[in-house]
Amino acid sequence: METCERRLPGGKKMVVPCPSMMRDYQRWMGGVDIHDQLRLQRYSVQLSVVFRKYYKTIFLGLVDMAIANAFIIFREARKVNIGEGSADHAKFMRMPQAQMLELKDSDFADVAMSPAPPTPSTQPRPISSEHTLTVSPNWDSVKIRRDKKERCASRFYCEACSDGESRIYLCDRVRPKHYPGNNLTCFQIWHSKWKNGSERPRPLVGRDIQMRGLGKKRRRPSSGDEDEEADEEDGSE
Repeated sequence: METCERRLPGGKKMVVPCPSMMRDYQRWMGGVDIHDQLRLQRYSVQLSVVFRKYYKTIFLGLVDMAIANAFIIFREARKVNIGEGSADHAKFMRMPQAQMLELKDSDFADVAMSPAPPTPSTQPRPISSEHTLTVSPNWDSVKIRRDKKERCASRFYCEACSDGESRIYLCDRVRPKHYPGNNLTCFQIWHSKWKNGSERPRPLVGRDIQMRGLGKKRRRPSSGDEDEEADEEDGSE
């Protein structure tokens, strides 16, 4: 905590405590104003182009700040070297422009991006013989995509991870459509990567993975059942 002077009516002054950051701002605010003058009032790239996307404008503002900082360093370096004279902002701006215009394709050969090495495929850890997929006579429907309201059904669960009638349903299919680059089933992810569910990631929103008990018995309608229902509807008409 530091102190500063506060002006009172009648021309009097009073010393009051203030945070150190306020003192630093008052001490260096002149330098910030000069930097803004170099960045915004002289050859600004940010103000020369208008974009609809705000992040493009922010990027050009960062480019302006980098150029202004480079000019300040260039100007201070010329002051140290006696006899070189004062730095001209316009001449400094033309220097990098001329250098970039002289670049050719061969200048970028050394910095060309090389293809990334292929990522080694991770082999799942062996699963204990106690944890196996058990087939249930009933299908259990689970919502897998909240944004698109998609659901999937599974008959498989792990009896070792379940608690009585509360079961952990895990499908036996790889779903690369929902998880690009994935080559493991839900059963392998639960036991190999998440160590039987003990190291599963916590959800950012909503509830955690829930055990599901036996509900109302239902089964998937087969194609034959759907044809019979359609014939019954036609006969009723």
